[in-house]
Amino acid sequence: MHAAVLATMLALPSARYFSSATAYTQSAWTIVMHTGKRILVVDDSQTMTNIVFRILTDANYTDIDCVHDGGSALAALRRKEYDLVIADQQMTPISGTELTKVIRADAALSKVRIILITGLYGNEDRAWPDGPDGYLTKPFEPRDLSQKVEGVLSMVALLASR
Repeated sequence: MHAAVLATMLALPSARYFSSATAYTQSAWTIVMHTGKRILVVDDSQTMTNIVFRILTDANYTDIDCVHDGGSALAALRRKEYDLVIADQQMTPISGTELTKVIRADAALSKVRIILITGLYGNEDRAWPDGPDGYLTKPFEPRDLSQKVEGVLSMVALLASR
């Protein structure tokens, strides 16, 4: 994403973003409060965590924590129960892929859903038993992230109701 687009996204009023030539306005479904859904955002870029946080708050998620490395993410996951982790795939020293493996290997964290954000193309959603529940490729529209989060969390609710 270009620096000007990022700066614009951070400065605009909460209901509207512009990216390239397209505009995004919150749809009616995002007006619903998403209380009770606990989300952890993990990215080594402060700018990216700010953007993801803003998009999630604009989609009415209210319990969002941000950390900037995999070690801090694991510490946060051990302190608080999260429904979803959104992580950068290419963080250092622990990548999002490595973080996913650690979360999946820990029985206490097995219910946590994971979305990886990547700058690498060709990482479309894959059904890996030990992998993330979804991928999002940069650059992305705010709507793409909101829909991906809603889809992953809806899938969890559907599976829990069975």
